Amino acid sequence: MKLLRRFFEKKLTLKRALRVLDGIHPTLVRKISFRVSCVQRSIKGLRRIDDYVLDLHRFVREAAGSGSALIVFPEYNMFDLFMLIPGFKILNMLMRKTPEGNEERKENEKGVSPLIYEAFLAISEPARRLLEGVMVKLAEMYGIYIYTGSYFLEENGKLFNAGTLISDSGEILGRQKKLHLTDFEEAMGLSRGNELHIFESPIGRLAMPVCMDATYFETFYIAAKKEADVVILPIANAEEYDVYKALRGIWGRVQETYLYGVKASLNGWFGGMHFTGRAGIFAPIEMTERKNGVVAISPKYEGDLLITADLDIEALEMARKNAEFYGDTNVGFEERYMKRLRRCAGIR
Repeated sequence: MKLLRRFFEKKLTLKRALRVLDGIHPTLVRKISFRVSCVQRSIKGLRRIDDYVLDLHRFVREAAGSGSALIVFPEYNMFDLFMLIPGFKILNMLMRKTPEGNEERKENEKGVSPLIYEAFLAISEPARRLLEGVMVKLAEMYGIYIYTGSYFLEENGKLFNAGTLISDSGEILGRQKKLHLTDFEEAMGLSRGNELHIFESPIGRLAMPVCMDATYFETFYIAAKKEADVVILPIANAEEYDVYKALRGIWGRVQETYLYGVKASLNGWFGGMHFTGRAGIFAPIEMTERKNGVVAISPKYEGDLLITADLDIEALEMARKNAEFYGDTNVGFEERYMKRLRRCAGIR
């Protein structure tokens, strides 16, 4: 794995990646308040790092051109970089499975090879440096806030699934680690984050949980308690698309908490896993034109698309204020429940 780490250190050079952008002169655009874009992108079979950088640039340029103040990229936004390993593209194609094969993979997740963890560890730091560095420059070039999408973050000997928020001036505002892991991530040896951060921006207060975090109501409940306005959610669902399975995530959480939800999606094949999902922007039902809680959504669950819509924080606050059941709580029950829960967990 040291050899693989050296390979990535040599291939994933930020200097070369930034050189690709040096010859590009962005068109200055006027930002429109509260317009946001979310990316739906497929995993590409790269021949060189330039292809990856130009793919990211294409999405950012389109978002900035539409007047977006923020663009959100998906979970595992760096899987393409594995395609630079000689022979990996062919191996990746051979590992494709049927939907039934995907189910079989889920049943055998506890047998994940430790080599997978070592490979992810090898790419973690080179890929993070590259992704953040490129996104910082793109944010500066186009004057747009960027959520990088998630990547592997090596910290204190542990490996996390995390993403970075970058300001429109190219400043790194912070990172958010994934709080709830999938069975595959657990079997692989990834570690969990333990805090949900809130970040200030011109389009409101942002929270940035990752994929599986939206399955649990507590994540958005905490975001609402911390006075967030917009929840950014990158996803990479390794399953065949099902509209009802998709409803277990961000759509329901938005309706419960009266927050905006902005979901970016990765799709395609990687390591025998088929990723699907529709990027979309969500709001409380009464705020949406068709009264379905969807502001804008991708028409399909695979392929490259950019979904863009306008957000209105004042209208969100008004909807929250006028909502009949928003904020209803049973304080006594919650206190007793949390007390018991903490006792069971051994927390005083």
